[in-house]
Amino acid sequence: MRAVLRVAGLGLRARWRDWLVLTLLIGLAGGAVLAASAGARRTASAYPRFLRYSHASDLLVATSGGVGGYDLALGRLPGVAASAPLVVLNALPVTRSGRLEQDQVVAPLDGRYAALLDRPKLLAGRPPRPGRPGEAMVDQLAAARLGLHVGSPLVLALFAGDDPRPARRLTERVTGIMVTRGSVVPVTDSDRSSLIVTSAALFRALGPRYEGADGATVKLRPGASPARVTTAAQALTRRYPATQGQAAVADESAQAAAVQRSIRPQAVALALFALCLAITALVVTGQLATRLIRNTAVGVRALAAMGMTRPQLQAAALVQVVTAAAAGAVLACGTAVAASPLMPIGPARLAEPAPGVSVDGVVLGLGAVAIVLLMLAWTAWPARHRHRA
Repeated sequence: MRAVLRVAGLGLRARWRDWLVLTLLIGLAGGAVLAASAGARRTASAYPRFLRYSHASDLLVATSGGVGGYDLALGRLPGVAASAPLVVLNALPVTRSGRLEQDQVVAPLDGRYAALLDRPKLLAGRPPRPGRPGEAMVDQLAAARLGLHVGSPLVLALFAGDDPRPARRLTERVTGIMVTRGSVVPVTDSDRSSLIVTSAALFRALGPRYEGADGATVKLRPGASPARVTTAAQALTRRYPATQGQAAVADESAQAAAVQRSIRPQAVALALFALCLAITALVVTGQLATRLIRNTAVGVRALAAMGMTRPQLQAAALVQVVTAAAAGAVLACGTAVAASPLMPIGPARLAEPAPGVSVDGVVLGLGAVAIVLLMLAWTAWPARHRHRA
């Protein structure tokens, strides 16, 4: 074994520039493959991870007139892990030109909505403080359409009851720009209306006169049946006359599935790109490694005359390939990690709860092993043919 390693070392030193070029090529091409592969996994998993980060609700229950009673009682139903009551204000944002936008303006009844449940991803700023009625955060769609940023004034037109004319105007200060589960890819009519979240203090200051609707987001216990909880939520309305015996319950799993389907094509495209690039990289680097084996500067006949056997000569050639491949694999992993902030792509980039550098241990570990094994497999036959007796 010592002789094999010695001969391999001589071969690497004799043509070190060529082996260095091969190592760099493996590192750069392999890094691109690993970055695309890890990016495909990151893109596919971004929205499910966003839902976990957000503590996303499973059901959305809407009524009218149940504030303080029905909405709070939802959290005590069997199968419900947590609920976050909220109020949809009878308010619309006003553009700089005076036009009214059909966006939803909601206020949490307590500190749970947009904090413990359905927590948004903040792109800038912070959430409104519960005790400050003059603060609000808007999703990125509303911010782009209304030209808002952190610190901007947000004018709301308030409507009292069924009167189509605004009763008054209110100016809020934007404290945060957010991404919500619905603003990543708006797939439902509700999602297409941008979301504005005010503080809990705003509804207390305005009073029920400006209440448009109320409800709660509901997180189910593991294994709980959405259908059973829906039935229980609708039956609960009979105990609260203010609800008029009606409650609309939306299963938000359908919305989540639709968003995930819209993201999947980008993940598949990245995976296919990684596969095509891997095949191309293997052909190019494999041919270069084969050429280096065939043009080795160490004389085969001279080594054979010194007592080196054919298996030893083959092993020495393959040790050189494995050394270059292993160094290239390490470089490829570093390249993939350095390129990871470019991922994920498409709408998943908005959903990514932990943007920036990412280390996918599964892809990097398997990819590094695959690089070495594929290079070894590609050059095994040329090494055997080159060192025939």
